[in-house]
This record gives sequence, structure tokens and C-alpha cells, in this order.
Amino acid sequence: MRKTLVFKSNGKPRKTSVKTWADRQKAAGVRLELSQHKPRNHWKKMVDGKYHYFKHPITKAGYESALREWLNLKAEMDFEKPYLALIQHHIDIFKAVQNYFDHAVEQTTKEKKMAQQVDQFINWLETAFDDPDQYIPEVDPSTSLTQDEIDEFEIVKPDISPEENNFRWAVMSALRGKSELADNIVRRFFGEDHIGTLTFQLPEEWKEKTEFTESPEKLPQTVGYWAEDFLNLKGAKADNNQLTTTTARDSREKLKKFRIWIGDKTPITNITSETLKQFYLHLLQQDFNNKQNYFNYSKSFIRYAWREDACNLENLPKNIDDRGTFSFRGTTKKQQTKNRLKELWTKEDFKKVIAKNSTISERYQCWILLMLNCGYTQTDLNELKRDEVDLKTGRIIRCRTKAENYSNAPIVNYKLWNVTLELLKKEMKRSTDPVYALQATKGARLIKEEIKKDSSGKFIATKHDNTSRGWQKIRKEAGLDKILKYIRKTGATTIKSESKHKSEERLYLGHTPDNMADLHYNIMEGQVYKPLDEAIGFLGKQFGLK
Repeated sequence: MRKTLVFKSNGKPRKTSVKTWADRQKAAGVRLELSQHKPRNHWKKMVDGKYHYFKHPITKAGYESALREWLNLKAEMDFEKPYLALIQHHIDIFKAVQNYFDHAVEQTTKEKKMAQQVDQFINWLETAFDDPDQYIPEVDPSTSLTQDEIDEFEIVKPDISPEENNFRWAVMSALRGKSELADNIVRRFFGEDHIGTLTFQLPEEWKEKTEFTESPEKLPQTVGYWAEDFLNLKGAKADNNQLTTTTARDSREKLKKFRIWIGDKTPITNITSETLKQFYLHLLQQDFNNKQNYFNYSKSFIRYAWREDACNLENLPKNIDDRGTFSFRGTTKKQQTKNRLKELWTKEDFKKVIAKNSTISERYQCWILLMLNCGYTQTDLNELKRDEVDLKTGRIIRCRTKAENYSNAPIVNYKLWNVTLELLKKEMKRSTDPVYALQATKGARLIKEEIKKDSSGKFIATKHDNTSRGWQKIRKEAGLDKILKYIRKTGATTIKSESKHKSEERLYLGHTPDNMADLHYNIMEGQVYKPLDEAIGFLGKQFGLK
């Protein structure tokens, strides 16, 4: 650090503050891992209330040297928990062997078996790293051996710690039945530099084999890793508008049940036909709905992992397409219809909504009537734009958000009832958004969906539905036990029940056309369509709305 001297009038030097390299980094907004210690012109780091000092100058080169020293110290501190340094040492060694087999062009039957045993041993080491207390039991240090064993292994009394002794015996147990690996690579369980110690190294021939093999980072081969890889792809698609945020969020929720059941730390190679069968049997015992959906998501994930070159899942379960065996029978169609009818809104329900003494705000009255009038969901309300509303003619002309990705999606022209139109005029006047027609309280969007990366790089999709959240409290105060999503179903069911109008149900719902009449309307690109106007008029009369 260069010092600049400024002299006083009496000729003596006066101390001045000189900016160091660290000061300049701070001024530039760069956050350093280490702090400068100016009195000694070196670096320091506080950990758990204690300072660690690194005797390198406060320069760029000095910082880089001090940082390397700190990272080495941190690694040692991180491995203070018993066994972690031991396990990591063995993982590093056997990863090199694994990498050698991964790059081998041709392998003998014996080498293939050895490669498989190396994979299994590394899986055991990684599992033990996460929970050493479970996989490395304490061993009586006085455990005796026979003279034959002493002669066979050329045993000398090694100077090892109790942890190394325990780990050595745990490794012996893990390698039981893996004779190819034990005989060709491990060789020594006892004596100097044997396996299980921090000084263990590969035999010379294996050092030569692994020395010139490239060592790219091998991806983890666990269910959890590949599940996140699968979900991150969906998250990236949603982040670039190739998938809806809702779909990305649902994917994580639907796959969660399979991950909890099988365990994120389970090796991906453990997935077999038996895995699917057992997961199916597990789902049969559960009391939630949509079991088929959860099962299908697990199959989609398995197919994804199988297709990835870097994933070790080489065999697709043979029964993955067996729909006959893996089917879930829900309630009967008769019971389903009965249950649905209970959920539909009634004329009395809508009367409560718009009554003069109603406790329901005009904002919610507007939303509810729009959902019935136009077959909308909360998402449709959220995406309704000002330029899609013609207040003079009392019409909404738009293509549903969900259908926009289809080339033949209809642009539907909805005739609004007078009561709906008057409420909509008020809400659009209240809204301060220049683009969207409706707002929740305090200028918030009705639904806020976003997808972003967390600190670990995972895509996380979130959804805040202000319409449903507020409705839970409002409906109790109003004495209504109905939920918003069934308003759209109520409208569709009512239109379909009348033979004269049932052909307009799909258009009312904004679905893509499936008959000639709908195709004819689709060509008209949102023009007034008399059959739909009549169907909406009929719908209004059934519920006392006009």
C-alpha cells in the first residue's frame, strides 16, 4: 500500500487517509468476501464471532491469495462434522474411476460389472455423506481378527483415528458382494494407506488409467436432481411464454407426491416397473381426487429422465404404457352429475348477489355477472382489456386467453345484459389501469402470476388470486356456499339444457369450433352472432337478469 506524505508547517509529516484497493472496490459497489485490516495491511474474516487473519497485502493480488487461503480454511471448517472429510476423499477418488469407465469405448464383461459396482459404491458414499450417523455405526476398536485374516491381508496395526476405523468397517460392509471392485481397486482393508483412511489412494495402475481421462463434473443421479431438471425446463418455457405459469406451477405440485413417496435421494436407476406398480398401489390408498393426474405426471417425469443422455436411467419401465392395469375408477357418472348439480349456482343465489340490501360489493357483483354473462373464469376477468369492451353497444369482443395459442380460436362477441353493463361501466371508471378493464382493491390485478428463479436457480411459479381469496370471506357474510369457478359451469349447463340453444354452448365457453356452424362463426371474426345473442338472452331470463 503506497503512502502519500503531506507536511505540516513545522516540517513534520502529517498522516493522511489513503484509499486502498479494497476501498476502491467498495466505492465501485463490489462486495468482497474478506475485510481489510489496515493496521497490519492484510485481510481478515469473522466466523462465529472469531476473526481469522490472512497475511497478504491489501492489493488485488493479495486479495486473491488471501481468498484462496480462506476457501481452503472454510473447506476444513465445513468438514468438522465427523466423517465428512473422509467420505468426500473417497468420493473424489472413485469419481475418477467412474469417469474412466464412462469414457471407455469397449468394456469386458468383468469391467462392465466393475463399473456398475463403482456406481453403486459412489451412491452409497453420497448417501452416507448426507447422514453419516445412520450409515457409519461405531465399531468396538478391540474387534479381533483370526490369524488367517491377519496373514491374508498383511495386517499391521495402523495408526488411525476412531472415525477412520468406523468408516473402514462401514466400507467393508458396503463392498460386500462386490468382489470385482474389491479385488481390483480396493485390495487393502487393513495396513498402511488402506481404504477408509484420509491417506487412501488408488493402486498405481489405476492412477495411470484415470490420470489422462477428462474429468467433467458428473451430474447427480438422484430422483430429486432430475425432477428439478424436469421442472426447471417447464419453468424456463413459462418464463419465455411457451407455457402458462399455472401449468408450470401445477407441474411442481403434481410431481411432489411421487417425489415424497420415492424420496429425492433415491438413485434414479432404482426406477423400474415395480416402482410404478408400487406407486399406483400407494395412490389407490389415498383419499384425494385426480389420482390419475398425479400418476401421469410421474410417468411424464420418468420418460423425460430416460430420454436425457446424461441420466443413468437407461431402461424405461416396461409397464409405463399399461393403461388397463394402472387405471383409477372414480365415482359413477350418475354420482358425478349429482355432485356437479349441487355445486351449480341457482336463481336465488344470483338474487342475493344483486339485491338492494346485498352485502356483496358492486365490484364482486360485476365480476360474478360477467362470469355468467360471458362464461368467464377469474383469469378471463383479469385479462379483459379496455379495447375489448364496447360500452356504447354493450358488448365484449375478445378471444379467451386460454384459447389464444390455437390457430382456430374463436373471437366471440358477447351481448351484455343491462345489469352487467351498468356494473361494468362503474368498475371501468374506478380502474386506473390504462390497459386492463378491471382491478381489485388498491389498484391490484385480480390475479398476479409470476415465475422467477430462487437463490438456488430453481424456477418457482407463484399465483395470487385476489378474486377467490376475497370471496371466501364475502360468501360467508352473504350466506352463500357457492364457489366462483362454478358460475361458468352453471351458464354452460343452462344453455346446453335447452335444445334450441345447446349448439351454442362451445361458443359461449370460447372453445375452438368442432362443427360447421362454429366454423362459420369463426370466419366472421367476432361479428354479432344472433344464435349466441339468443342463447345469452335465454340464460339471463333463467336467472332473472336482463
